[in-house]
Amino acid sequence: MKKGKIQLKPRLLSFNVFCILILGTAFYYFQHASGQEVKESNLKYGNNPKQTLDIYTPKNQNGENLPVIIYAHGGGWRGGDKKSVSDKPNFFTENGYAFISINYRLSPEASYREMANDVSNAIKWVYDNADNYHFDRTKINLIGHSAGAHLILLVVTNPHYLSNVGLSYKLINSVVGIEGPLDLTDFIKRFGTYKKVFGNDQKVWEKASPITYASNKDLPPTLLIDHGNNGIGKFLDTTKKSGNKVASFKARTLSHSELTELLGTSKNEEATNMTNAVIKFLEKYN
Repeated sequence: MKKGKIQLKPRLLSFNVFCILILGTAFYYFQHASGQEVKESNLKYGNNPKQTLDIYTPKNQNGENLPVIIYAHGGGWRGGDKKSVSDKPNFFTENGYAFISINYRLSPEASYREMANDVSNAIKWVYDNADNYHFDRTKINLIGHSAGAHLILLVVTNPHYLSNVGLSYKLINSVVGIEGPLDLTDFIKRFGTYKKVFGNDQKVWEKASPITYASNKDLPPTLLIDHGNNGIGKFLDTTKKSGNKVASFKARTLSHSELTELLGTSKNEEATNMTNAVIKFLEKYN
């Protein structure tokens, strides 16, 4: 055999081709068999490596524009990732939604205001690119868990954030907040470790709190999923008095993390009830 050139024997070549076919089939199955496909991954809505998003869409779109769910992960404003979506993409795409999971900058690199700005810019990206992906820009819905829920609720209650990107919170179709802190003053007094994110100034805590803006009128319809903590009662009362549409689902058996992990499943009775509450809420406004 001449040096510099490797020749494969026919049997070895056939075996390699067979392996490639098997791996290719397995990859296709992994991407498609669960009922959703990743349209595109790590799309940039900003210049920072964290300013990216993943798009999941139904396999069969029929050319129709899709209502959109933008999901913001939890992680205490210091961790978490857009890949942590559990069964939600499969569930929501099977129900006819485009599901978009976003990353945002984290503490200590970013302040809570910069995180909220990231969420706003991700919404702006979805709005601007709706025609390219068959999104219905009149049906943009937000879901967030924990810190992500705090951020989406801050963005839709305080008009400052979306107006900074040329949008109005009135374009948001609906919001589902999964156990996100609504009153940061109360929250940080109970969990002092989050002073590392929000500092020591209680005036800053107030500005960072969705409950501060709950009396604003024409807020998007909102469903809050919670164990009854985080200032939910006061938020519900305040925003209802201003004529806003708000509902709640009280969790009893599911843990904080299970509230997002089991959304879109029927693994137990409460997960089923929570999922049904969310999908009925979304169907009402989409």
